[in-house]
Amino acid sequence: MRILLTVGSTTLVVMAWLTRALLLGLSAQLAIAKTSNKDAPQPAPVEVPNAKDGKNLAHEQIDNIPPTSGWWSSNICAQQTYCIYTNLGVGHGRGIVLLTKFADFQKIERLDQHLDKAEDRIEFFTTGTAGKEEEEKPFSESYILSKGPGLTATIPLRRGKPLMSTAPVFLVHKDFFADIWRKSERNKMLEKAVSFLPPATRQAFDRQRTLSPNPDQKEERTIEQILLASPFEIDLGSSSNSYTPLGQEAQRADHIHSKHYINYPSLALFTHSCRPNIAFHIDGNLALQTTVARKVAPGEELSIAYIDPLKPRSERQEWVAKYRPSLSPSSSSSSVSACPCPSCTGLLSKPHGHPHLSSPSQELSNSDARLAKLENIRAELHNHDSPHVTPEMIEQFIKLHMEEGLETTLAEAYELAATNYNYLGQDKKAKRYADWAVQSARIEYGRDANDVVARGIMAGDVRGHWSYGYKVKRRRAGV
Repeated sequence: MRILLTVGSTTLVVMAWLTRALLLGLSAQLAIAKTSNKDAPQPAPVEVPNAKDGKNLAHEQIDNIPPTSGWWSSNICAQQTYCIYTNLGVGHGRGIVLLTKFADFQKIERLDQHLDKAEDRIEFFTTGTAGKEEEEKPFSESYILSKGPGLTATIPLRRGKPLMSTAPVFLVHKDFFADIWRKSERNKMLEKAVSFLPPATRQAFDRQRTLSPNPDQKEERTIEQILLASPFEIDLGSSSNSYTPLGQEAQRADHIHSKHYINYPSLALFTHSCRPNIAFHIDGNLALQTTVARKVAPGEELSIAYIDPLKPRSERQEWVAKYRPSLSPSSSSSSVSACPCPSCTGLLSKPHGHPHLSSPSQELSNSDARLAKLENIRAELHNHDSPHVTPEMIEQFIKLHMEEGLETTLAEAYELAATNYNYLGQDKKAKRYADWAVQSARIEYGRDANDVVARGIMAGDVRGHWSYGYKVKRRRAGV
């Protein structure tokens, strides 16, 4: 500073000298660094996936090990779109792995607190007399004829009783299966994703590979087969979660969506039935909750519907044969048959709560006719301007559900009954079915679901509901 103030005329000379000295020092350091690293091994260039030719769809960095807590991006991607993300600390070390798009990962990333609340929990039942109560597990693992390992009730179960809760461990974007057209590349990505799960969680996941109706079968199921056989689905862009098997709807939508397959290893032992006795829903924590849908006797198989039970029998059989093949009880142990559940074989019996005296072939014909009639009436009840709806039609609609063993779909049935009775100005019957609709919605959608709230509004004031006397007023007006 003193040089600049007292010798103003030499300021530029001093600054130029200092600048030159700095540059020379920096050049010398760079030269030394270059010389010392000349013989050191150089890192191989990272190869970016090529989406055009479909080759090298997945790549992995050196030392690609996820941390034990917090979200982590693996940089292992397919077509630079579907990447693997993990959080091994979520759920107190249960962990979760995603195979999805970055935008959808960001949505899941914000659900940490909710995912921590999801847990694997069995609701034990209190049995015995006063003073001698015992907590008893409501089911046990057993072999189900034609279906393989499953669960059977150990005590009587009543409708509306919570059974168990299970947490998710793996999410895969639905478009992954359509966009990555090479099965070998899909398998490679899926296997890599699952390999990141914590040991205990991966062991539980891997058990799903060996669940087969044939105890002699040695070939394990692929992860893709596991996901499609238990096609639970969530939409990260919607508050409504359900299940839709691949092949039962268009794989590609006209707009970008956030639909994912979500896997629950603890639920794998629930066998499939088109007329199940267990209802389920996915809650706000992404946990899957199961609830008893009708009375279950000890020794009875516990089942859920992995496909829409209201679909025609031929479609249900086709789906089961493709994704959940079973053994034919009348053939050799290696023979695979279509859906073995009672509604597909006509072998309904008292343990399932729906006895009949006709032959299996006749019962199948009757069942098909009931389902077709049910769908026709359903269409009429959904049409608030239909002039054909009568109290007899409404009662027949409910009766058909009971005869078909569709207790897991009663929430909609009761709501339609309540609404149509209200259209006709019959508030007492509307109130009764509205109350039942609320109870059934709690079983099928969860106590805090929007569907429960909506049905509760009507049940609370049927006369004040917009639907009260709707058709009566239209008839009076000559419409």
